[in-house]
Amino acid sequence: MYYVNDTIVAVSSPGSEQRVIIRITGPDTFEICQRIFREQTGQKDPGGQRRILSGFVTIDDELEVEAQLYLFPSGHSYTGDDVAEIHLYTNPSITQALVGNLLEQGLRLAEPGEFTARAYLNSRMDLSQAEAVNEIIVSSNRFQLDAAEKLLSGRLSQTTNLIGSKMMDCLSLIEAGLDFSSEDIEFITKEQAIERLGDINKQLDKMLAGSIRFESVIDLPAVGIAGAPNAGKSSLVNKLLGTERSIVSHEYKTTRDVLTGLLTLEHCNCVLFDCAGLLANPENILDQLAQQAAIEAIRNSAVVVFCVDISKSQWSEDSEIRRLLNPKILIPLATKCDLLNPEMLSTRLAELTKLFAVDFLPVSVVTGSGLERLRNTIDSHLVSDQTYAESPLAITARHKQAVNQAITDINDAVKEISAGNEEVAAMMLRTAYKSICVIQQHDPAVDEQILEQVFSRFCIGK
Repeated sequence: MYYVNDTIVAVSSPGSEQRVIIRITGPDTFEICQRIFREQTGQKDPGGQRRILSGFVTIDDELEVEAQLYLFPSGHSYTGDDVAEIHLYTNPSITQALVGNLLEQGLRLAEPGEFTARAYLNSRMDLSQAEAVNEIIVSSNRFQLDAAEKLLSGRLSQTTNLIGSKMMDCLSLIEAGLDFSSEDIEFITKEQAIERLGDINKQLDKMLAGSIRFESVIDLPAVGIAGAPNAGKSSLVNKLLGTERSIVSHEYKTTRDVLTGLLTLEHCNCVLFDCAGLLANPENILDQLAQQAAIEAIRNSAVVVFCVDISKSQWSEDSEIRRLLNPKILIPLATKCDLLNPEMLSTRLAELTKLFAVDFLPVSVVTGSGLERLRNTIDSHLVSDQTYAESPLAITARHKQAVNQAITDINDAVKEISAGNEEVAAMMLRTAYKSICVIQQHDPAVDEQILEQVFSRFCIGK
């Protein structure tokens, strides 16, 4: 159960970062900050909705650390309550000591997702938007991020509001007829009610077939293409996607960024990554940044396709690169097989197997050899991967369940109207309306269960 009357604190930055952000919200936020923060300079942002103070934050009785304090008053904050963020460059020990100091001041450590839960409870966002916040945090590619941002924009809420309004209009007319059943007044005919409810169900079906299906891309697993520069990764991605998504060049290190595309397989879809070529020893800051982005993308991938150019005479660099990878599932791929005759190809494959202690799948983008087998291999790994079979509840699963329940209830209401049981039909319509409303706002009967389901997936500090 979430409360909004106390003041909470949590570290809201990743544990691996040197820049630490500690977030506080609640009625005592500004008073606590006055106790622990010594201001040197301060300014207001152009909109006047926050203050930015530079100074020192008290860690304990003997230590102060330079920091910045961001103050967001209620009404202009993320949670709807007063919010403060302490930004400082420090280490985990100092961070832990500062949080301990704040807890001694009477603050409570925030639960997972409690900052966003307060934003929801204070009507700063609806429930579907709150779910989108978490999907933005955990998204690992452009498709997931775009889908989550679309949900956050409120388009789903606008759609459900419109449908819910039409549902309530129809319900009101039916119930008005029941109230005046003893008089010769007809607010809506049986045929009109059935027609309206049929139109509403068509709109609900369209939601399932359209916008909600788009948001289901959030659940797509990621497949990373990794290997040394000029290992044929970009050509492979273009061939698999059927489009020129990546730049193909004989020049060394052409791909610098992480490029993505949607790959359709027989049993599932996935997001395909084309990463910068990995290097055993990055030469400069650009190489280091490109490699960092590539490794981060690979780390978030369910499957990694490790490309090795089989036309090369030796693979010492590829061997070093293989040590950088620690994927859940690895598919070793021998690229550019069209450059070798069958006898040499067989010899090189045996050498690769001996060096890497694993069999390589030979492919050629030029001839298309091995590509269908690669697609089937990726497909089978994703289908059998228990990580996705047991993943947390998808962002659209709750929405789909609510929409399907509403469709069922409306169909039942239509049957009752046809049978002349308007009172029962009205009851079914109320249930359908409640299902639609639960997508974006809580109902007293189910609120605690839904909130626990939604916010338990968040990390602390968000």
